[in-house]
Amino acid sequence: MRALIIEPSPTYQRILSRMLDTYDFDMTFVDSATAGFRAMREHHHQFVCVAMYLPDLTGIEFCQHIRQGSINNEVPIFIVTSESNPELLSSALTAGATDIIRKDDLPRLEEALHTLIPLGPFRYNISGKALYLEDSLTVANATDAKLKRLGLQMDHAFSIAEAHHLLQHNKYELIMTDIVLQANETGIDFIKQLRSETRFQQTPILAVTSLESINRRIQALQSGANDYISKPVLDEELFARINNLISSNRLVEQLTRERQRLLELATKDHLTGLYNRHFMGEVAKRRFAEAYRNHLPLSVLVIDIDHFKQINDQYGHQTGDNVLKCLAEALRQQFNDDDYVARFGGEEFVVLLNQTELEPARHKAALLCQTLQQLKPENIITTVSVGAASLNPAQQEYFDEVFARADKALYQAKQNGRNQVVALVE
Repeated sequence: MRALIIEPSPTYQRILSRMLDTYDFDMTFVDSATAGFRAMREHHHQFVCVAMYLPDLTGIEFCQHIRQGSINNEVPIFIVTSESNPELLSSALTAGATDIIRKDDLPRLEEALHTLIPLGPFRYNISGKALYLEDSLTVANATDAKLKRLGLQMDHAFSIAEAHHLLQHNKYELIMTDIVLQANETGIDFIKQLRSETRFQQTPILAVTSLESINRRIQALQSGANDYISKPVLDEELFARINNLISSNRLVEQLTRERQRLLELATKDHLTGLYNRHFMGEVAKRRFAEAYRNHLPLSVLVIDIDHFKQINDQYGHQTGDNVLKCLAEALRQQFNDDDYVARFGGEEFVVLLNQTELEPARHKAALLCQTLQQLKPENIITTVSVGAASLNPAQQEYFDEVFARADKALYQAKQNGRNQVVALVE
């Protein structure tokens, strides 16, 4: 099995080498498209990984050349890139790339390999640990040898109690259990116990049974097993089922992480990590409705860094960004978890103070002014002006009205000389 890596960066060559080492590839590393073409003429490769940008061609042009030629033009080609431009990535796929792998998501390359490498024990180099609940030491030892071929370390438990003890101290990629155990225990009971705990609800479970009863198999699946396999276990079937279970679970975990990342992109400011203006608007609708419904106080602070343009002009935008990050961290520490802090844009921040009257809100803002002045981010004396306003329960007010009042108070704080708090009562 040969793999060709076309990557000019020695760092990424090492990363890819470590990642692909467990697949028993005979790896060839080159740093240009020209050297890649030469390597493909000399040997047949089962897998090619190419960087998007090479000294002589782009990864897209490399794909086009291979797909239009006669030498190994069906080989899977993965382009590794830090680009996120949809049009560029679409062009790569049109040119014949099998897939695009982002440099911040290299583990996906391993998942893609599982679908490409021919069947065989070497295909399933899965790292991690498995737990096997089995009352026969002979069967457990035989299974241990098989799982080692997959790259899995196996812990063995004779009883449900012993299995739970191991689960308290280890993290497992896979849990296997025999259905019929000693001491009137069953794998069905064990599966039910696992699925009743939140931390094991997504862990892949493979039931192993020597019984031909269809009802017992259905019972195992209904109890929460992801799959089952019958004794005597065929190696290739065991490899395939375990690989499918672990790969599927990793895909779910990846999708969960991606969903969380997209949620953060939609709700968080990329520079400071605070909530963004859009999300603050959505939260404010719910908070104001709750405040009216339960007759609760609610206050808004509008915060602006004084003379921020001068900081950017004098020290540069990188320093200005660091000042913004420092202020964001001060805001996180100053306010409670029940409060919402957002960057509204530029050097302006907004804080929604839940269940807080105007005077306590003004006091918190004054403390923030003092804290930031003492902080001196980037060794620059930095001050803020703050406008404060509170919900008037006697009027039909919502976020826009209270924000406008706080913004007006901020303007007065600027007019009065900056580095101060002004609170307006309507």
